[in-house]
Amino acid sequence: MSQQEEVQTIDSTAETVSNDEATTQKRSDLGAQWLRLVYMLLFWIALRISEFVVGVTMLMQFVYRISQGEHHPKLMAFGDSLAQYVASIAAFQTYQTEEKPFPLGSWPAPKNPVISSTDAPDEAKASA
Repeated sequence: MSQQEEVQTIDSTAETVSNDEATTQKRSDLGAQWLRLVYMLLFWIALRISEFVVGVTMLMQFVYRISQGEHHPKLMAFGDSLAQYVASIAAFQTYQTEEKPFPLGSWPAPKNPVISSTDAPDEAKASA
């Protein structure tokens, strides 16, 4: 076997191995995408449930505000966390992130500080 034939055989073998790796990679990626679809459907169900919880939280906050004249701080914090949770589901479902939302990830902490109307500065009360 000549040196040129030997080089061609090695190149041909390398291409075959490279093609096999590419095929395996595509199959692996395809499997991962189908699994992601399952997660996306499950999180779509979680999103529907979250919409119901948003409605209940909204009504509870409304009733508290009407009866007490101020916002309920714990409901405000929960509402903020819930809003972030809904946003994290949307981000996962639209491929903005690979991080899975709660319950496979952590529940988001409220970002905005909760200020009740009794804690608001006097200037804010006067301007309102």
